[in-house]
Amino acid sequence: MSLPTAILCPIDFSPAAERALRHAMALSGLVAAHLTVVTVNDPLLVAAAEASGHGDALNDQMEQALLETLERVPAPDSPLLPALDIVTGDPADEILKAAERAGAGLIVMGTRGLGAAGRLMFGSTAERVIRDAHVPVLVVPDLAPDRLAVEHGTAMQSIGHVVASVGLDATDTLVAAAAGEWAATFGTPLTLAHVCPDIPTPAWWPFARPGVESVDEARVRLQSLARSVPTAGTALLDVRRGSVSEGMAAIVRDRDAGLLVVSRGSGAHRLGATAYRLMANADVPTLVVAGA
Repeated sequence: MSLPTAILCPIDFSPAAERALRHAMALSGLVAAHLTVVTVNDPLLVAAAEASGHGDALNDQMEQALLETLERVPAPDSPLLPALDIVTGDPADEILKAAERAGAGLIVMGTRGLGAAGRLMFGSTAERVIRDAHVPVLVVPDLAPDRLAVEHGTAMQSIGHVVASVGLDATDTLVAAAAGEWAATFGTPLTLAHVCPDIPTPAWWPFARPGVESVDEARVRLQSLARSVPTAGTALLDVRRGSVSEGMAAIVRDRDAGLLVVSRGSGAHRLGATAYRLMANADVPTLVVAGA
């Protein structure tokens, strides 16, 4: 895991996308990464424009809309202006292709914000990108205030704390290393966190166990992880029992964390239910790293 030298931010001209762009701008300034902004045209709209002889006008309009969006978003002082990429096709497919063209080491995207039930809502495009990207994806929920921003040309951050959601599985090292690297970049504390899940068993069952592992056992494994990952050597440890998603959200709130790092999962279980619920409950920018 290493900090990105290039960042991709997809834009669909929604408030959520513009918010994600503000974070991407700030991150590009903090780590001196080149930013590419991509927007994807609807193939039917392009076909209609070309049939009427207005294909070039449509591209000009999209480029102008991108430039107007960039003008509204403060940019860090940099000799490199954001690159613009206007493409046509399936949004998720084209975003993934754009990330490869740009050599992006990070994709920054918004979500649809909170639904009527107060839960984070993912659009199909964001979910597909998270599932299939070969690089980490920073998911930015529609919250205020911004955790990352640019003021007077200088990138600012109010992350406060980075929490790594450790599942005690094959992705632990990747999650801890990524979280440690970003915590060092932000100059903020790092917490390795684990929630021991309760197992719902009938009260009458004579062999009922309180959870998959004991809190003490989990803490020992977190200590071992911290020692084995150079960027996580000074991490704080937080182990609790209960619902994994609700417990991790409580840890994020208690630490006043501004970044949660989770694993996407591996194999056929990319973006498993637990990772999805973590992002929904934590309501902070969440870095999703690829599994094995």
